Amino acid sequence: MGIFLFIAKCGLRFVYLLFMPLKAQNKIVMLSRESDTPPIDFRLLEKEINRRSPDTKIVYFCRKMTKSTNIPAYCWMVLQSLYHISTASVAVTDTYSIQLCVLPRKKSLTVVQIWHAVGAVKKFSYQCLDTPNGHSSKMAEQMCMHKNYDYILCASQATKATYVEAFHTLPDQILVKGMPRVDYIQRPAKDIREKFLNDRPDLRGKKLLLYLPTFRDGIDKGTEQLLHATSGNENLVILVKPHPLSNFDVPKGNQPGSGWSTYDLMKVCDGIITDYSASSLEASLLRKPVYFYLFDYESYRRNQGLNIDPCQELPFAVSVEAPNLIEKIEQGQYDLAALDRFRSKYIETADEDNTGTITEFLLEQIPDALRSVPAAV
Repeated sequence: MGIFLFIAKCGLRFVYLLFMPLKAQNKIVMLSRESDTPPIDFRLLEKEINRRSPDTKIVYFCRKMTKSTNIPAYCWMVLQSLYHISTASVAVTDTYSIQLCVLPRKKSLTVVQIWHAVGAVKKFSYQCLDTPNGHSSKMAEQMCMHKNYDYILCASQATKATYVEAFHTLPDQILVKGMPRVDYIQRPAKDIREKFLNDRPDLRGKKLLLYLPTFRDGIDKGTEQLLHATSGNENLVILVKPHPLSNFDVPKGNQPGSGWSTYDLMKVCDGIITDYSASSLEASLLRKPVYFYLFDYESYRRNQGLNIDPCQELPFAVSVEAPNLIEKIEQGQYDLAALDRFRSKYIETADEDNTGTITEFLLEQIPDALRSVPAAV
């Protein structure tokens, strides 16, 4: 594996050197390995950039690597991205990007990391090297993990402290400017629940909870126990939206249906259940009850590690056993004031124009001399 990675990196760097003499353009390139389509943060930024600076070209390279990925097509996409990275003024990524991290960086390019979660409940990247659920130090070094960033954006000082460790970088490189999705989550969605119930009339008149479990071993059994605990309450339905990497069957009655994003489902439902996912932070923006189902708390804390411990932050909302969680939901008592404090601590930009602030920042990285010139193809 080490020899293969070495050869692949050398090949990429050789091809990139051919493009490096090309001049920078009025262009922003956005890269993601989270999905095959531009994620919501990128789409919101594109819309605002187009409004403020129509001549600024935006190029996407979004491709998720899975077992079924067409490897030749993926490699061709990576090669195409080298030209656009070499001629862009700004590169934005929401994940680890092979191209941005292993290639020599041009002085004319500003690289910005906008991580794909609004915060970090669980430890990740450099925080958990050489642990059961983390990468090895050797792999991190070989892949130049999270190198070459000029700036990393986040939504709070608390998250900034975490990112210093997770990205192994300097505090000055991490800027509290929020995330575009913070704006979207809080945007009113008129009649969205009614539209959902028109698709699912069987759920009309029932209390709906959205379960958003993070990816890990044992989540199938944990979900089964949770759904079983609701069997005696016909007026309560838990809709399950598994992590994209998870692979387990959800009963048809507990499936939310196709075409509904996680954030829209948050707005539809009466409350959210999660675990070690940053969705707890995102859900807190809606001022709806957020519950934590931590059936594997001790082992997860030991093997993965936590930046935000729900048992310390919101202990009244935590359950390690499914029946106890359902009992709390049925009682209907919830400390929203505590949830507000939780949100304010980890999302300081909740009352700001996150998308506008970040758009302005990205456009500032493009030289004025280029801003008036449309980018070439």
